[in-house]
Amino acid sequence: MTNKIIDILLGKFLIEKINIDNIRFIFFIFSLAFLLIYSSHSVDSKVYKISQLSTEVSVAESNFIELRKKLMNLRVESTVRKKLIDREIKPSLSPPSKIIISRTK
Repeated sequence: MTNKIIDILLGKFLIEKINIDNIRFIFFIFSLAFLLIYSSHSVDSKVYKISQLSTEVSVAESNFIELRKKLMNLRVESTVRKKLIDREIKPSLSPPSKIIISRTK
């Protein structure tokens, strides 16, 4: 067992005459290498896609926060008053009256 491992590490199977077992072993090694390279490229492409999507999410979040700040500023009473001055709409001087409806049977 150890002799075969040492022979493989030294590459004696390449030097000796080529037989079917050596060709199968070489094909197996190349297929493993191909599988390793393919999986590495696949993982790299997924990592790039994840980083791209995370930057898109951060951009969308910053846009959302910016628009929310603008909306909050537009909803402030002083801003609404300034915009309604052109239409001659002024705030009421008297407080609103409460309407109470009672149900009787």
